[in-house]
Amino acid sequence: MTVQTPVLSNPNEKVKALKASIEESANELLRQMEDGKSEALVRYLEYAAKFHEYSIRNIMLAIWQRPGLTQIAGLRRWNELGRRVKKGEKGIAILAPVTLASRIEIDKDGSVIEISGPVRWFKVVYVFDISQTEGEPVPEMTHATGDVSTLYPELVKLVQESGITLEFAEEVPGSIGAFGISLGGRIVLRKDLGPADAFRVLVHEFAHERLHKGSEEKESKTIRETEADATAFIVCRHFGVTCDSSDYLLLYDSNPKVLLDRLEQIRGTACRIIEGLERSLEVE
Repeated sequence: MTVQTPVLSNPNEKVKALKASIEESANELLRQMEDGKSEALVRYLEYAAKFHEYSIRNIMLAIWQRPGLTQIAGLRRWNELGRRVKKGEKGIAILAPVTLASRIEIDKDGSVIEISGPVRWFKVVYVFDISQTEGEPVPEMTHATGDVSTLYPELVKLVQESGITLEFAEEVPGSIGAFGISLGGRIVLRKDLGPADAFRVLVHEFAHERLHKGSEEKESKTIRETEADATAFIVCRHFGVTCDSSDYLLLYDSNPKVLLDRLEQIRGTACRIIEGLERSLEVE
């Protein structure tokens, strides 16, 4: 369903309207997950693979306004790439965080009070899909399409540069039949894995190190494994590496904020891994 963002004169009202759209999308996602359906959740993870630099909430907003997105960016970025937004195209509204050193409030008697301390709020900004632009061809991003011969060595280097010890063994200690294990600052992988499987498993275990180090008691093992699987799914899909989707319904929580925060943590972790790999590939 395509919903036009309401035209409102008050910027605060625009923010409220966009936040209401996010809440509605989250509640619809929860309803589908309650019914045992994972298509919408997988779709959000797939979009996170495409637009890893955008938050889950902004991805929801963008899809809400314009289903079928392929590549989004702000006006300035499109101009840098030699493209211009077509005449008459309307921007896709998303929310950008703004932090101020202090804020001004009006007291009951009308006096002005300046309150110090960091103040965080949101403003509305606009992005455009590539289909709304015209001009120079956009350079293709680096994708593996199942071939990890370049990616995997860079992932190994990224893991090691993060201060994590990486070992290879005939069997994973304490987990018979497992492909890998995260042991808090140490990852062990089976040495007989093929390149694509080794890449996927290492991303999964790296995600554990990023997501769960020191917090094993806060979430169940099932949730931790599903979060790591979802992170690996986003990273693999971004680079075109084959990665089957898991039972992401296990991420379900009846509280929409908890669900969105969990998905945002997954996206953020995947984003850091993706950007680390892309920086390494650029150096090469």
